[in-house]
Amino acid sequence: MKRIATSNRRGGLAVLWLAALALTLAPAALAQGDGVITGQVKNADTGQGIAGATVLVVETGADATTNAAGSYTLEARAGRYLLLAAAGGFNTVEQPVTVEAGGTTTADFDLNPTLSQFGEELVVLGSRASRTAIKTPVPVDVLRTEDLVDTGQSETSRMIQFLAPSFNFSTSTISDGTDIVRPSTLRGLGPDQTLVLINGKRRHNSALVHVNGSIGRGTAGVDLNAIPAAAIQRIEVLRDGAAAQYGSDAIAGVINIVLKSGTDKTAIDLAAGQHYEEDGELLQGSINHGWRILERGYFNVTAEYRDRGFTNRAGLDPRRIYNFLEQEFGQPALSDGTPDPREQTYDRLNHRYGDAESENLYLFFNSEVPVGDDAELYFFGGVADRDGESAGFNRLPSQSRTNIILHPDGHLPRINTEVDDLSFSAGYRRRLANNWSFDAGVVTGGNEFNFFISNSANTSLGAASPTSADAGTLSFSQTTATLDFYGTIGAGSRPINAAFGLEWREDNYEIEAGDVASWVDGGVPDQFGGRAPAGIQVFPGFRPSNEVDESRDNVALYGDLEFNLSDQFLLGLAARFEDYSDFGNTVDGKITGRYEVNDRFALRGSASTGFRAPSLHQSNFNNISTQFVDVGGVITPLEVGTFRVSSPVARALGAQPLEEETSTSFSVGFTARPRPGLLITADAYSIDIDDRIVISGRFAASNPQIAPLLAPFGVNAAQFFTNAIDTETEGLDVVVAWSRPLANNATFSATAAANWTNTDVVGPVRTPPQLAGLGEDLFDIIERTYLEQAQPHQHYILSAKYTRAPFAVLARANYFGKVASTESNTDPTALQVFSAKTIVDLDFSYKFTDNVRWHVGANNVFDEYPDEQIARNDFNGIFVYPRRTAPFGFNGGYYYTRLSLEF
Repeated sequence: MKRIATSNRRGGLAVLWLAALALTLAPAALAQGDGVITGQVKNADTGQGIAGATVLVVETGADATTNAAGSYTLEARAGRYLLLAAAGGFNTVEQPVTVEAGGTTTADFDLNPTLSQFGEELVVLGSRASRTAIKTPVPVDVLRTEDLVDTGQSETSRMIQFLAPSFNFSTSTISDGTDIVRPSTLRGLGPDQTLVLINGKRRHNSALVHVNGSIGRGTAGVDLNAIPAAAIQRIEVLRDGAAAQYGSDAIAGVINIVLKSGTDKTAIDLAAGQHYEEDGELLQGSINHGWRILERGYFNVTAEYRDRGFTNRAGLDPRRIYNFLEQEFGQPALSDGTPDPREQTYDRLNHRYGDAESENLYLFFNSEVPVGDDAELYFFGGVADRDGESAGFNRLPSQSRTNIILHPDGHLPRINTEVDDLSFSAGYRRRLANNWSFDAGVVTGGNEFNFFISNSANTSLGAASPTSADAGTLSFSQTTATLDFYGTIGAGSRPINAAFGLEWREDNYEIEAGDVASWVDGGVPDQFGGRAPAGIQVFPGFRPSNEVDESRDNVALYGDLEFNLSDQFLLGLAARFEDYSDFGNTVDGKITGRYEVNDRFALRGSASTGFRAPSLHQSNFNNISTQFVDVGGVITPLEVGTFRVSSPVARALGAQPLEEETSTSFSVGFTARPRPGLLITADAYSIDIDDRIVISGRFAASNPQIAPLLAPFGVNAAQFFTNAIDTETEGLDVVVAWSRPLANNATFSATAAANWTNTDVVGPVRTPPQLAGLGEDLFDIIERTYLEQAQPHQHYILSAKYTRAPFAVLARANYFGKVASTESNTDPTALQVFSAKTIVDLDFSYKFTDNVRWHVGANNVFDEYPDEQIARNDFNGIFVYPRRTAPFGFNGGYYYTRLSLEF
């Protein structure tokens, strides 16, 4: 099989590259600034200095840590800056300062105690460009509200993708439910191998399992687009294995979404746009307001509405549409040979190939209520109602699957999805004696995914078939209760930061059957006298035999210690024990370290073990779906059953109970500030995953060696989940951020970020004895290509922003490396490599007053598209572009306008 030509990115070379770059930068790290900022950070309640607080120059990324008395000193070039001071257990405070050449500026801070454990330090440790956190021993990206808005994107996942190069969000079309809930990944791993938190609390996964061909096939990740961007204060992306700290799913890393907490302001945002092709029209509006509760509490609420039209980049259908005298598609003659005059008037744009139509309504809130001086109650959560409409393959009147009684000209069946999402969290925090606090909280939430099929028919019901039907519902819910203690051990300038706690979690997964007409075999033959397929066309409904209502629970204990062994050396240790009711227990650990060579250069690294428990989706999902597969070069519909590993069909094929995935991760890197305003970070990583859970290839009765295994069950084709493979992922992340103030109160900033990553299946595929030697691969070429080559191995981002009040301009270029896909397990010519592409975005904004800002811009300014598919894969020229692997989609250029009001 042909593979994408990439340079060797193996771990050893990456480490050598980092070492060389580090040695180059270390001498430059001794550069000096033009002025000095000094001051003290104090506890506002006691007036005492706070040791270990961080003071950050937002524009340059320069920072300093306070000594035992709370004092600090910073160097900076002459100019105006914004300082930010924060410490664990205290609120963050900002203060503008002016630095004069050769002078000393004093800036003191009074910080109010807070009970929040998570998040403040990450904001402080983020770079000037809200990118990689510079004081942590592992890499963290911090994306602010302003960063998200400046992308010009409307979906949260797409915003992250265009800011963080290690994050990928590919387009998918004609993929059933995956058209509305598309998979997102971190560091090239699976969607379910990244843990998502909201305000530091675990977020539930989507109910949808991606079972059709797509990136992340066989997974059920978190639907980030169910969280409106208007409710987000910042997004923190931890790019390092963290299962020992946070539990299952955190193999690739952790994404923490922090909700807005502002008070006494109302923000209104209105946006509109469309693609150059005059489709995909977007109308979006949001409102956010916060109220103060007592002196330090708040209640903040966000409502957002978004309506997006569908896009269509399908080619014209060149096929014969109606029946002729000569035999076609293996069907008998039906006419006297005269061409059907309808061929001349038939609309040959008969597919919908692009983004689904969607309508979204969100309501999110975030609140803290003081309880005396030392405690608070907190509440946050939200609801999202998302309706989508996508299409499947067009059914021609000349095809046996078409109910020509109801659709004499054929029909394009629609998949209407209703995705309801609900989450709510409540908790109590309290400060204890000796600088300790505890946090007791509960978060509960769920996702419900309903399929409603329209403009279709159940061919086996003949004229009695309805043209629409409810095809069933998938549901997933999760409740998590946590009790966390955190504080310091010891006193002086080097206390030990400690945290420990326990967690209980319960998951529930359900499948509800659809209407009878959506799945029943009515027994009426098709138009040619053959046996008609059961169920409504495009998505046969879930049957009563598919129904599932399964639950499990688990308990976890964890501990986390962080030692300042010296002024330069930080060491962290973490361990976690988890016990699951359905598969057993696991123990994982992590060690991190950061060594500060001088105040401008530091080395950092980590080593950890991790795990991901098999989801209830993977253990219990089952249905019969129509999948269009390549048979001898012809795309052919096939009813494929996905069977639970405990089912007789899956057992006949050798399926075994699922076990947890286990991982070993290593990272090594450095951070450098060679001169004021310039920040460089680089991190190489290696992630080995054993017993990775995937969906098997499709085993069809058309193979005479497979047929005897399926015959007792009356099944045409089957697939199942399995711990079949081991994978190795290696990569490198680099961020360079530079900024400086200019004359006339102008500023200029630029960021270059890059990710190189590569995933390979290593070792033999664990094929069960029942399938050995039968001519079928348990994990076939199509599946391997999706895993190894469907995501770009390189993603570079270069952005620059110039601001001179009231005007600002932002330019951003995203370079996406090569990707590949194939439609065949037997034809090597079906593998196509799509060339790398660069997408350029522009955003102009003008601030009319302090409260009114107007944006106008364009994404993909130069109207870039992926390569067109080769004839072998383009389905008669209808599927012009790759439908499941294009990292930036295939809709072309998009222009928009946005008006932001704040009062």
